[in-house]
Amino acid sequence: MEAQATTISGCTILPMTGSGDVIESGYVNVRNGAITAVEAGEPPAGGGGTLIDGRGKVLMPGLVNAHTHLYQVLLRAVWEDMPFLAWLKRIYGVAEALNPEHALAGTLLGCLENLKGGVTTVCEHNFLNPGPECAVAAVEAISRSGLRGVFARTIMDTGEIVPDCTKETPEMAFTRIEELMARQRGGHPSSESDRLTFRTGPNTPPINASPDLLREIRRFADHHSIGISAHVAESVSVVDVTRREHDREGVVAHLKDFGIQGEDAIFAHSVHLSPEEIAHLAETGTCVSHNPVSNMMLGDGIAPVVEMLAAGVRVGLGTDGAASNHSQDLFETIKTASLLQKVKHQDAGVIDPYSVLRMATIDGAHVLGLGSVCGTVEPGKRADLILVDIQKPHFQPVNDLFSQLAHCAKSTDVDTVMVDGMLLMRDRQCISLDEDETLLSARAAREDLMARVSTA
Repeated sequence: MEAQATTISGCTILPMTGSGDVIESGYVNVRNGAITAVEAGEPPAGGGGTLIDGRGKVLMPGLVNAHTHLYQVLLRAVWEDMPFLAWLKRIYGVAEALNPEHALAGTLLGCLENLKGGVTTVCEHNFLNPGPECAVAAVEAISRSGLRGVFARTIMDTGEIVPDCTKETPEMAFTRIEELMARQRGGHPSSESDRLTFRTGPNTPPINASPDLLREIRRFADHHSIGISAHVAESVSVVDVTRREHDREGVVAHLKDFGIQGEDAIFAHSVHLSPEEIAHLAETGTCVSHNPVSNMMLGDGIAPVVEMLAAGVRVGLGTDGAASNHSQDLFETIKTASLLQKVKHQDAGVIDPYSVLRMATIDGAHVLGLGSVCGTVEPGKRADLILVDIQKPHFQPVNDLFSQLAHCAKSTDVDTVMVDGMLLMRDRQCISLDEDETLLSARAAREDLMARVSTA
């Protein structure tokens, strides 16, 4: 696929550059993968390229899914209604059956679902690695989809519930990560390579990350100028382990001992934090991915999002994997994030729709280190854009566009998706992936994986 000159006209434009900024009817020009003009009115005649009629639709930045496990679409509704650590043991056990074919098919379906729901950037937190080939397959799937990706290839080196086949010494893991990055940069055109960046991290400290790994991982990340992603304080059970075995008040306090925090670090979940830990995240610029649907489904609790925002912590939104969410619907996540904080604080005005939409766009981009690349509709940014069809019974009439995008919009309202100036979906028809083939492959992979899991 190549980026073509494109003009989208007649649309309502939501730039996400400032609260309340809306262009009621305007156009956006895209050239060489970048946004070159965002203006009110009609485009000048003779611009050339592809012209897309955006009437009846909202043009806005593509959504940013700041934390997911894409292959887990194969595990929808497999294990439910279980305590967190018992559920996690089942998820880790999949490593004994997982192969690259499963990883490829599952990740492709996960990408397809994200794409069709208006997500243009995904952060894939990869943690089950019985061998290096599964990560290679997942990277290939993301590249093939056309999505912008952040691939966080994380590490587990200990833990009672972690299968031996996916435990790695720091040295082994670092070598595999270096090979993965070199393979991506050497095997794809520069435009594709630039769309995918890498991170590493301890998967779920401290239950599967030893102090030795934590000491080494920040050094490795800094040496390669890559960021960190980690599951942090997702459940009370993990915090209890931290207090019992490491004599720290919480997971953030434990990670502070090893310098894991920082502006290039994403602490996914961050449900159970003390006020002091929230202050530490703010002081160090550490970012958070809030994953409310997953937290609700697993009974983990409600993250202190309002408190984190008030302290100055940058927060993005994630679906998490479909094994703990059942979907990759980020519009559902937006609505849930908004309503859950109102319930938690028993205050309907505690968080506003625009702030939640920021979490799903520009703030999510900043969380992933991509704030200068995408997340807003303005000249100079890469053209990661979506058109949302608002001519729907559940959306009309429009009284408050921000509130209705946060609370009325559905993933199926997304009409057009563009990443880096390339059309990945138009008129709900996927261009970058063959939808029928992707579904067929995923069903076959699921059947084979479940058969292997039952005998592992």
